[in-house]
Amino acid sequence: MVSIPFSIDTFVGCWRRSLAVSALCAGVATGANLRAADASLTPQEDAQSDRQQAELLAILDEATELATKNRINVDYVPGIMTVLERSEMLALGVRTVADALTLIPGVLVERNGTGEMTLSIRGQGNSTGTVKVLIDSVSMNTSDGAVLIFDEMPVEQVERIEVIRGPGSALYGEFAFSGVVNIVTLQQARRVHVRYGDANTTQVGGVYSLEDPERNLSMTMNLAGWDSHGLGIEAGTDSLYPLGLGAFSNAPGTVDDGQSYRFGQLRFNAGDFSLLAQYQTTQKDPFFGAIDILPGPMQWGDEGIAQTKSVIQAGYAFSLSDQSRAELKAHWHEGWLDSDQRLAPAGLPALGIGAIMPEDSRQKLHTHSNRIQLDAALDWEGWTDHRMRFEVSVAEDKMLDAWWAFNIDLLTLEPLPFMRRYSGELGFIDPEASRTIRSVVFQDQWSARPDLDLTLGVRYDAYSDVGDNVSPRLAAVWRLADQHVFKAQIASAFFPPSLLQRHIQSFLPVIETARDPETTRTAELAYIFRRADTVGRASAYYSRLYDLITASGSSWVNLGEARTRGVELEWQQAFGRRFKLQANLSYADTLNYETGGPIPGAANWLGNLSLFYYLAPDVLLAGRWNHVGDRARESDDSRSDLAGYDNVTLTLSWFNVGAQGLDLRLGLTNLLGETVRSPAPALTYDEDYPLVDERTLWVQLSYELP
Repeated sequence: MVSIPFSIDTFVGCWRRSLAVSALCAGVATGANLRAADASLTPQEDAQSDRQQAELLAILDEATELATKNRINVDYVPGIMTVLERSEMLALGVRTVADALTLIPGVLVERNGTGEMTLSIRGQGNSTGTVKVLIDSVSMNTSDGAVLIFDEMPVEQVERIEVIRGPGSALYGEFAFSGVVNIVTLQQARRVHVRYGDANTTQVGGVYSLEDPERNLSMTMNLAGWDSHGLGIEAGTDSLYPLGLGAFSNAPGTVDDGQSYRFGQLRFNAGDFSLLAQYQTTQKDPFFGAIDILPGPMQWGDEGIAQTKSVIQAGYAFSLSDQSRAELKAHWHEGWLDSDQRLAPAGLPALGIGAIMPEDSRQKLHTHSNRIQLDAALDWEGWTDHRMRFEVSVAEDKMLDAWWAFNIDLLTLEPLPFMRRYSGELGFIDPEASRTIRSVVFQDQWSARPDLDLTLGVRYDAYSDVGDNVSPRLAAVWRLADQHVFKAQIASAFFPPSLLQRHIQSFLPVIETARDPETTRTAELAYIFRRADTVGRASAYYSRLYDLITASGSSWVNLGEARTRGVELEWQQAFGRRFKLQANLSYADTLNYETGGPIPGAANWLGNLSLFYYLAPDVLLAGRWNHVGDRARESDDSRSDLAGYDNVTLTLSWFNVGAQGLDLRLGLTNLLGETVRSPAPALTYDEDYPLVDERTLWVQLSYELP
């Protein structure tokens, strides 16, 4: 990575921000001249320009199965949905899935104190536990409480990302609370890539596919990985300072923010049989510390948090008649989490005991869990104008092993010369925690009129440890004319307490734990306008949240209600063959009835402006302006809301550089040099979690094999 440090005062910052935005928007004024420029193209250049325009406008006749599990045009699906296309994500210099998700209205991605990504949609939730995540339609969510690691996947390995904003539990059950994300990996390709930059990050990946159409066989291998040494950003004062123990702290100081990620997936299809095997693992340095006390420089190689996920799913689809088709699936998911963290600096007094913390006081934590699930589905079209779907499933989530270890006696807080492992009654979770889930789904898609489609769905989930839940949905799509589509939907969704939230143990008293799922009821309205060179979308929503799962002392409890409401606007406009504009703006108003304030971490305003301009048939310049508004604090936090930021990026793509299929991309991120921060809890880091504070450059080469 090449870093360009940049420091500005408020006046110069505002001036540079205006200048950068003006530079991004300057091309709009040239739109009237584009057709004249097109006229000068040679026939070969004209054909290339046509293909480029087709790539940038690859939204016509786009179909997805995410919203109903059968293929429908994106604009006609029930609910509010966005599809991110590969060509546009790469053109904007997006590196990971987490980066890509910030292109979607109403989606906010943050990072917590241990470096893990958190995701919220429409101000609901601040973790991936409230979002159903699929990779190639295979669920990645489990009940073990571990953070999902899908967001680190390189976009180079992805064909498209499909996102439902709003409830999805009527079809997908648990975790489809505020949205559903489906990452469709690249298929039918043979390509490799390498990228360097982005906070000293080195990334490589490749996709290789084989096909035998005569025997209806196909196989795709998808491999990628990256290592980042981090920016070594400076953190401010940590949680020791409010306790009067700042003299013992390593803060202010440098943050160890290195990371690594590995991804491997094999997909095999033989006629109606499918098999997917997947492996993901990530390693993160300590970042801001497990308990918001800044660790000193790393002293051993495995310090930080490591997570590994392995998934195997086999499926078989077959026809029962001309009007019905069935599918059977078997799913196995196994996960490991290992944490090795320093808790406090040497010499720190143990509060309330008087003991002195040992040198390198440490905590190790380990979990090993799995999920086994069987599904059966039936699609039936035997009733005129109706398409019905029935599903049944049974799943078991189980904690196979769980322990933590300290070089401190948990009962006396006296230091120990060794690491003592605690499990059973002194563990942090019941090592035999488990749950069984039985589910039934019904969905009816009814073409009531040629221009009106109604979708009725309901799902019933029975849990062995947290009770039952019913998730209904009623949606309508009215195609008033070819250019005008109206939508309405009323739906419910839920996510259950994780095994950790339900079965937590502690050497501190645990009065109660969360026993009920958190639920939401949402009403949505949307309008879509489309013509050859223009697409506009507007949506409004109102959600009521019940039985919020809230941290309380040493456990989690169901406490209170909340509501969110807002609007989302999207616009896409093509100017001739060379220039395209995309923009979105979302506003969310949240209220926690228990505290009388907004939902912590929620941002009122989010927005994006993306511009694409072909300088030549094989040279594309793209820019993006991402705005994140002020984010709300916890009710007990006396600080003002965390200030928003503007992130401007530029990317130059040069296709077929010296050889067919060889592409070069150069990019500059954080053009304004702004400090990007994620919110830290009260009485921890007074200046929050700084993530980026400088411009960075990157370069990428990719090659499409013949």
